[in-house]
Amino acid sequence: MQFLFSTIFIFLTLLGFSQQTFSVYFDTAKYDLTSQESKRLQDWINLNSKSKILSMEGFTDEVGSISYNDTLSLKRVGYIYNQVQKKVPVRADFKTNGFGESKLISENKAENRRVTIYYLSEFQIELEEFIINDFKVQKSLDSLSIKALDKLNIHPKLALNEIVQKVPEGTLFNLEDIQFHFDSAVLMLNAKEELNKWFVVLNKNPNLKIIVQGHICCIPKDDILLSSKRAKAVMDYLVSKGVEKERIQYIGYGSTRPKFIIPEKNGYEALMNRRVEIVIQEK
Repeated sequence: MQFLFSTIFIFLTLLGFSQQTFSVYFDTAKYDLTSQESKRLQDWINLNSKSKILSMEGFTDEVGSISYNDTLSLKRVGYIYNQVQKKVPVRADFKTNGFGESKLISENKAENRRVTIYYLSEFQIELEEFIINDFKVQKSLDSLSIKALDKLNIHPKLALNEIVQKVPEGTLFNLEDIQFHFDSAVLMLNAKEELNKWFVVLNKNPNLKIIVQGHICCIPKDDILLSSKRAKAVMDYLVSKGVEKERIQYIGYGSTRPKFIIPEKNGYEALMNRRVEIVIQEK
């Protein structure tokens, strides 16, 4: 769980979002708050009723023994948790840590006597689903030997179902006709027509499982959120047609895996970078 917690912060950084933190401070040897700090905490609670807490960490200054300070830091975390519980949502894998005096950040003792709350803002919660999903799906992809369809000795004029039946797990299909409305995850009409072919294939092959990969073009800064939303839109469309959700996974790569250098030289290169791919996960 701690590894997944760290991964969330890594992905938030990649997406251009700074880590959200809030700290409250304590008097020497105390684990309850002064009236001034209590007001600061209540103001934070009022502003963050729709945020989500990931973790809390407690700290002390160096006054007292190491064991005393370890216990004191945990008491401080427990006190703050009791103040915020049922007022601000927490993740299912919420973590608390007491570091005592082991992580002093300032020569000013007052700044070391604190509890720090790590959280996702209301806006960032939308990212949580995609961050955790992409992390898990990448582990599935890492277990496969990926090879593009055009690198295999398969006759290109075969029907899609015949091709799928012939190729090994890990085969990657590039879906050039899957297009979206500008800067959105809304499928265009021709994209749905192309996906209907995949619905037929999935319907005929009940053991078939796939992973949808989303990519974007044109901007060097990775927009993993948009590419994930587009890949999810493909999954959602197939599920809406009747495919079991457990048979489809999705992941977004932003612009981290372009076929052509960004910025692209022409529309064709942009089209090749702005693509959706399907990987055969299991047959």
